[in-house]
Amino acid sequence: MTNDMNDEQRRRLLLLQQHGFINEQNGNDSLLNQTESEEHTPWFINILFGFSGIFASLLFIGFLTLILFETEIFDSIIGVLVTGGILSAIGWSLFYNAHLRHSPFWNSLAFAITIAGQGYIAFALLTNEIEQPVSVIILLLIQLFMTIVMPNFIYRLLSAMVALGCVIYLLNFYYLPELSLGLLALMTAVANLQRYSILQRISVKWRSAAFDISKALSYASALMLLSISVYFIAAEYGGSFDSLDSYGDTFSYNYYLAQGLLTLASLYAALLILKRYQVKLLSAAGFIIVFAIAILGIMSIYVSGLLTTSLIIVIAVANSQRVLLGLGITALVGYIFWYYYQLDTSLLVKSASMLSIGIGLLLMRWLLIKRYFSISKGSGEALTVANEKERLS
Repeated sequence: MTNDMNDEQRRRLLLLQQHGFINEQNGNDSLLNQTESEEHTPWFINILFGFSGIFASLLFIGFLTLILFETEIFDSIIGVLVTGGILSAIGWSLFYNAHLRHSPFWNSLAFAITIAGQGYIAFALLTNEIEQPVSVIILLLIQLFMTIVMPNFIYRLLSAMVALGCVIYLLNFYYLPELSLGLLALMTAVANLQRYSILQRISVKWRSAAFDISKALSYASALMLLSISVYFIAAEYGGSFDSLDSYGDTFSYNYYLAQGLLTLASLYAALLILKRYQVKLLSAAGFIIVFAIAILGIMSIYVSGLLTTSLIIVIAVANSQRVLLGLGITALVGYIFWYYYQLDTSLLVKSASMLSIGIGLLLMRWLLIKRYFSISKGSGEALTVANEKERLS
């Protein structure tokens, strides 16, 4: 049993080595035994360390600010930038050592110091002494650089989310907020569904690091897509569109254009999934999927986030990503409840709408079970009978 497990693990290591995700020197037995002895840290433990690092970084920022407040460092932007750069360099060094030793303590310490350094840099850039678009662009470039060089998934995730937030702000600054949904949906589809095909074009030397970066980018784009999908509509209902515009002009948001671009990105994701399962777009299943995406795109104009969460759920199911699937389902339920409670109608009309939706879902479930699952069950039974006849003969 143990030998079979070792052979299977050796085959997996050989496959990873052929694809360039591990080096040739990492395929020996000593490394295999070392990898087997290491304890795998679950994702929720990593998130706990991430939150503890953020809290520790806030305390560290307060403590360091009190110490440096009496000096003249905070009187100039250069001094704050230098302080943030030094802290970021120290955090990178600790991250690199923690990446070699797999130490949760050093990871948390490096996370706190690096977040503190990035906080000082953001504070220096977002002051009134630097023009707003220039400061945001510089912050975007810094976060992209930190996403590439930092060997930690949680920090890369947060840094990528900050970078995507800067991109969304720049689109809003240049009066192109309708591009946000489509751009984030396209990034989510490419980062999750075309990750391995893109990594094959990268040099074997950098392929492992590129995989870690693409993983963080895939989750960051999905989280930002779920957050931004209801931002503008929520701002309109809350009467906070004035906060989106700092120049006194009338802010306008074209819902049809935004949902149209989101629908196109969703169609591209559906095309990638159909191609994976070798299903043609012009087939009956392809037409049904395109029609369903178009209907969801139209409904998302009024029920914000419906197409977005459906896209996230489908991508998570296609890639077997449980965390992303849980986020998509939670967001879908939250968006539906938000839409239900903000309707300016009576409780009778709301109850009737929920009843109709429930009946429709039950009819869809009954149709799927009767039409498709029965066919699959019949095909499986026929295959079993044929195999039994062949065995007896």
